[in-house]
Amino acid sequence: MPGIVIPYTRHRAGKLYLNLPIPADLRRHFLTAKGKPRTHIVEALGTGDALEGRRIARERQAHWELHYATLRRGHAGELPSALRRAEGFREAIREARKADDDGTALFEVQGMVADEAHKLEKQAGEAAASAWVELASKPERLTLLEALKGMCESPDMTEGTKQKRGQQVRELLAFLKMSDCLPEFVTEARAVAYVEHLNSTDLGYSTKQDRLSGLQSVWKYLARKRQVANGHSPWRNHELAGKKKNGEGDKRAWTTDEALKLLKALEFSKTKHYTRALFRELYTLGFITGMRLDEIVSIRPRAVETIKGGYWVKVEESKTEAGRRSIPIVHPAAVAILRRRLAKQKDTNASIWPECRPGGPDEKLSWHVQKALGRDRDALGFGSATDFHSTRRNFMTLMENNGSDTVHAQRYVGHNVPSIMHRVYSEGASRENLRRIAASVKYPAKVEAEFRLAAGL
Repeated sequence: MPGIVIPYTRHRAGKLYLNLPIPADLRRHFLTAKGKPRTHIVEALGTGDALEGRRIARERQAHWELHYATLRRGHAGELPSALRRAEGFREAIREARKADDDGTALFEVQGMVADEAHKLEKQAGEAAASAWVELASKPERLTLLEALKGMCESPDMTEGTKQKRGQQVRELLAFLKMSDCLPEFVTEARAVAYVEHLNSTDLGYSTKQDRLSGLQSVWKYLARKRQVANGHSPWRNHELAGKKKNGEGDKRAWTTDEALKLLKALEFSKTKHYTRALFRELYTLGFITGMRLDEIVSIRPRAVETIKGGYWVKVEESKTEAGRRSIPIVHPAAVAILRRRLAKQKDTNASIWPECRPGGPDEKLSWHVQKALGRDRDALGFGSATDFHSTRRNFMTLMENNGSDTVHAQRYVGHNVPSIMHRVYSEGASRENLRRIAASVKYPAKVEAEFRLAAGL
């Protein structure tokens, strides 16, 4: 066979045999009759002719490389068969592009893709087959599930958000009747059809809006990865059916009268977990510190340092990077509440609010108490324009009106600061400046009196 090079073959009795190495990490899948890992795939090519042997060897090599890719990605039995084959072809194409063989291996894999597409077209139609070919033959492009996986690797994304994004993408794929697809398969027409489908369901307006905003975030990630044009998204400017809840999208701070009614209310719950006393403590800390509910109920003794006139609290649980911060608390009512709670909690690694049980997809301590506060708010006759987060609005309004430094106030509540100078080059506000923010908190006299009652002063 002068001049003919046939990789991974050997001659035996005038016949050609494939002799393809099995990658070391996959040999456990290929065992001999005695249960030992095999090192090579050996199979007859059915010919002794050099040219015919080369053609058959390339086909069998592509077949086994595809099988290796499927095993390596661990998809067997986990994904629908069509998607599993597409994933395998994507990996096989990546490997074939690395081969120094004038594109022969790549040509063979592409031929196998075409054969699979022809079979799929008979089973599922031309549109499904076309989308499958795009998916199988463009490994350099991110699919929706790959984009979802990349997004969820962000350390700033909570477990609850990861699960929500996953559900949103999977619901879209189910509507499209696709196991996975490239973003261009989601045309404007298909996006409109999906929105019409959402509008035909009994889902509330805010739930539908959440679906679209979640998908919009996936497309923003694809744009950052240069997978779609910047600013292009099929999820913009859609009209959603249904009415907004009263006050939805128009959240605001509590008025003075509302705050007094909230703090003076009689017992609403007789359960041992969520009492009026607990609600008063949480609201008082919310108004005084501007902390989010989950930040408050996640306070642990290990994160609290005693300082003159109060405490320095390290906020360990927050939904943003800026939210993970350390702040002083010096208001007498807030200090008294913390002192009482710290004295009762002997476990330095446990929350000082033991009645707040974890719940929800990411096991937040605020999950159940947040719902209880919402039911309490509704029972008191307040609309959905106000909630616990409204106390943060009260705090920031107070800061603006008492002349506090805006950047220092933003750092205190865990907001991103406005300029690159503050975000990148500054070392942050000093303890003295943050203490000045904490010391400036003063509400109307009647509200302050309710704070003192909540603290037992």
